[in-house]
Amino acid sequence: MRRRPANAEATGAEDSPAEETQSRGGRPSGRSSGRPRTRPSDSTSGEAAAPEEPKPKRAPRRRSAAKAAADTAPADRESGRAADDTPPADQESERAAADTTPADREAVRTAEPAKPTTRRGSRAKTAAVGGTIEAQIAALSESVADVRRAVETLGEQVDRVARHARLGVFVDVPNLLYGGERVDIPIDVGKLLDYISEGRELVRATAYSPVSDDPSEPTEQQRFVAPFVPYAYRIVTKPLKRFSDGSIKGNFDVEMAIDMVTMSERLDVIAIVSGDADFARVVEMVQSRGVRVEVVAFANSTSAEMRALADAYIELGSIAKQIGA
Repeated sequence: MRRRPANAEATGAEDSPAEETQSRGGRPSGRSSGRPRTRPSDSTSGEAAAPEEPKPKRAPRRRSAAKAAADTAPADRESGRAADDTPPADQESERAAADTTPADREAVRTAEPAKPTTRRGSRAKTAAVGGTIEAQIAALSESVADVRRAVETLGEQVDRVARHARLGVFVDVPNLLYGGERVDIPIDVGKLLDYISEGRELVRATAYSPVSDDPSEPTEQQRFVAPFVPYAYRIVTKPLKRFSDGSIKGNFDVEMAIDMVTMSERLDVIAIVSGDADFARVVEMVQSRGVRVEVVAFANSTSAEMRALADAYIELGSIAKQIGA
């Protein structure tokens, strides 16, 4: 049995794809049709021609690669078709999402009634916050109003201080003169008025003087009236009362009390020139209205109750040099 030469085997190997192609398609490819096929009977001639074919070896290889590509093309096409038939992951996910859409819709429908509740809750929270803010605004408005009123009150007080305190002087003349006689200190009522009203706005000074019922004695020259006539005093007179034992007394407690209460609304300070305890209740009343009360008297004619009630007590004996006649 004869051996096929190496070149013949290579040629046969190279031609086999062409034969397969011819058997499939019924005709050989265009590239291999121009070259005669090698048969087993031509092995002798192939052995003789083997030395003459070293150069064209690359051409069959190229044709073999092309044929291999042509042979593998149907497989690639088949795989491509399979790839086309098989959906990608995205398509699978879309199909899965499409399949689960009814369940999702059902879940959405089930969750829909809860949305109004959430909105109502948020609205309730918003309304609560709004109510809290409104309450805070109202409280702040009240605080601002209180501060405004306090500022106005303070302004009034500052105005009073700026224009000096308004002063009213009420003199119990018998109490003053009798007290000076006991300690032998003559009083200049003009200097006394200047001393009490210094640095203040004097609204009114009133002297309550009892007078004799003797028509032959002029009122301006009487003992309890004459010392006050030259100065800025308003003199209120009242006849003396005579008793069966021969004593006389002039009592102005009611008149002084009425005048002090009446004028207290227009005064900041009231100076009572008397130490009589009968005025204690009047002192308490005018003090309750925010009026300052000062008691001016000699120590020997001042009751302990008046000293205790007074906002300030001025003992006339201690200022004798400033008010002495």
